[in-house]
Amino acid sequence: MTDVFQTLRAERERAGLTLEEISSRTKIKVAFLRAIENGDFDRLPGPFFARAFLRTYAREVHLPADEIVAGYDARFAPVVHDAPAPEPASAVTPSRPFSSDVDRRSFPLPSPRSLWPTIVLGIVVIAVISMMTRTRNERPSAAEPVGTSGVAETAVPAPASPPAAAVPQKLTIDIRPSRKMWIAGMADGKRVIYRLVDQGEHVRIDAHQDLWFRVGDAGAFVYSINGSTEKPLGSPGEVREFRVTRDTVEKAH
Repeated sequence: MTDVFQTLRAERERAGLTLEEISSRTKIKVAFLRAIENGDFDRLPGPFFARAFLRTYAREVHLPADEIVAGYDARFAPVVHDAPAPEPASAVTPSRPFSSDVDRRSFPLPSPRSLWPTIVLGIVVIAVISMMTRTRNERPSAAEPVGTSGVAETAVPAPASPPAAAVPQKLTIDIRPSRKMWIAGMADGKRVIYRLVDQGEHVRIDAHQDLWFRVGDAGAFVYSINGSTEKPLGSPGEVREFRVTRDTVEKAH
């Protein structure tokens, strides 16, 4: 990894570029670029952004981006933290992070002898239901009501119940960050944004089924879903993931 960082710095210096010039071209903060050259990845927002910054930096100085990222992965393993669940009123559903620590518990199967009481009870219930249905079908139908003219009156149909509330046909998210921040997002499984977004810039994304986002500054992520302004995702500088579906929007609104 030391050779990788030295290679990045050496290529930048060989090209006669300063960190400020690289920052201007890549939109990556100078502090982050300096942390990369020093191998101090604790100062970056997380592994997701570390890979993105390394790839962008390597391409800018004409180095193989895949090899640079592979060198990073060989030393640093991504750490995934559980995000706290949102309040019930929010339409946002946090993504459940993958965990390799699966609770593998074994449960003993019931013996055939212990199942017999349940089987007998099920047979008795089925027989009772069958007898009740047969008796109901054998009853004579009630006579039709007759009016004063002697002609059978036609029953008035009951009024139709009001239609159920329609599920929104489209998800629309409007993003206006309060300061410059990194946003990665997908709509219906396709990537739609993967870049730095300036303060006050308006980003509008539509989807039919679901939306997924990962943001580098939860406190600066100001957004609304289908015209309804949502609560902040977290604290300033906090990296968060969240997912929005048509079902969660319908339940929240």
